[in-house]
Amino acid sequence: MPATDPTSTVLERRNEAQRAKERGNKRFQGRQYERAIEEYTAALELAPEKGHKEVAVFYGNRAQCYSSLSPPKYAEAEADCDRSLEIDPRYVKAMCRRAIAREKQSKIREAFIDFTAAALLSGFSNEVAVEGTERVLKQVATLKAQERLQEPMTSLPSATFISTFIDSFKSHRDLLARPRRQVAPLTAALAADPAPSGAALARLYCERALARMVALEHEAAMEDWSAAVALLPPHADGEFVEWEASDEAATPVLALCMNGMYLHLRGNYAEAMASYDYALQLDPGYIPVLLKRASLWFEKEDLPKALADFSTALEARPDHPDIFCHRGQLYILQNEIASALDDLRKAVDLDPDSILARIQLGMALHRSGQQNEARSTFSAAESRFPDSPEVLNYYGELLLEAQDVEGAASKFRAALKLSDDTFALAHVNLGVLQLHGLQDAAGALQHCEEAIKVDPLCETAHVHMAHLRLQTLDLEGAVSAYDKAVSLLRMKQELVDCYSMREAAAAQLSLLEAQPDIYGDLKYTV
Repeated sequence: MPATDPTSTVLERRNEAQRAKERGNKRFQGRQYERAIEEYTAALELAPEKGHKEVAVFYGNRAQCYSSLSPPKYAEAEADCDRSLEIDPRYVKAMCRRAIAREKQSKIREAFIDFTAAALLSGFSNEVAVEGTERVLKQVATLKAQERLQEPMTSLPSATFISTFIDSFKSHRDLLARPRRQVAPLTAALAADPAPSGAALARLYCERALARMVALEHEAAMEDWSAAVALLPPHADGEFVEWEASDEAATPVLALCMNGMYLHLRGNYAEAMASYDYALQLDPGYIPVLLKRASLWFEKEDLPKALADFSTALEARPDHPDIFCHRGQLYILQNEIASALDDLRKAVDLDPDSILARIQLGMALHRSGQQNEARSTFSAAESRFPDSPEVLNYYGELLLEAQDVEGAASKFRAALKLSDDTFALAHVNLGVLQLHGLQDAAGALQHCEEAIKVDPLCETAHVHMAHLRLQTLDLEGAVSAYDKAVSLLRMKQELVDCYSMREAAAAQLSLLEAQPDIYGDLKYTV
């Protein structure tokens, strides 16, 4: 008998495998998924070259059948895609199918990596990959943000941020402007009597906390407010005895208000809420606590309760400027500009010395298209507060949005001059101008580096640094900068936005590091 031709046998088996595949395709088109699986399995058994790209297609097609069953078998689909991609790691369809199978199994992060890989491999032309990347990225970012918000914060925001927040309360501004003892003599008084009465000790802690707030020693001030609050009886201890304080501000309600505020700013929401609630048990109409609790409700995404606290405050003090300032700010965040304008105009009329109210009014006017009045509002603020770099910076941001680049740059530079180059946001904004106006990425990075140097806790500086790293395709630097930013951010939506960029960069970086021969020369997205 003549010898069998090995080449002929290979060709015959390859052809038989192809025919089995074609039968599988027809079965799939007829929604006979079980029969299609049988045909693709036959194709895999017949295939003479187990590492051939056509075998990758067989596995990929069978994976699609597993996903199409009722109920679907996503684990089997994922396993077949694994085999397919081992043979052909550039097989976009298999990558998408594995991404979908993983997504359906709630393997969200793994699915996102696969969708990203498929998008890169297809040059962002594969609609399934691009849409899947966007869809799953939202899930990944939201999940990361939720996990992050469950973690306790270890530090307060920057002193600039805290000072701006405190300054938005007229009663706090007035309180801190009063003459008072300095930190050193108060510390000495605390050390002189190792066992003073509870009321006297609480008074000293409150007074030193206020002195530390004036000195911008906010971490230490928080410790003192916490120490004062620790001297309060538990809620259920019956009648409450007021402290006897030489400073009328050193009261239990004020201590609870400030303690809650610092916990709130640090992101310890449950503890902050408890402090606010206790304060309102003692004084249900205490305006600063009602407004701070409203802000906390808003951050917890409970708008009805936030608005209810504003209503309670208005019932107690219908002419209090801080109510309109903070509710106007909330309306801006809700994009209810007309309501924001009404409130902010009232706030400025009732408290002409509120920097925040004037800044927010100017920006609301700008967003409503009333450009002349917006600029007039900022000009008036600049005249009234000549020592405020904050006014200059936000005036510059308005001018930048209005395409007045030179005018914006002059305001940012003036803010830096006024602050002896320490106002971080002005550095950041000059960096934005360097990048978009002059296409000078190096100059922009330098400004962001300077912003972080003068204010390491400025989350905006870290976010912009990360964006710049990403735009220059420094993926590793971008991920590192985003990690720093998310460690400082406290608002959920800001965290979601930041994690979206961070996870996109991290996914691309992980692919590049794992398979540089495949992903090293591809076009990356920013």
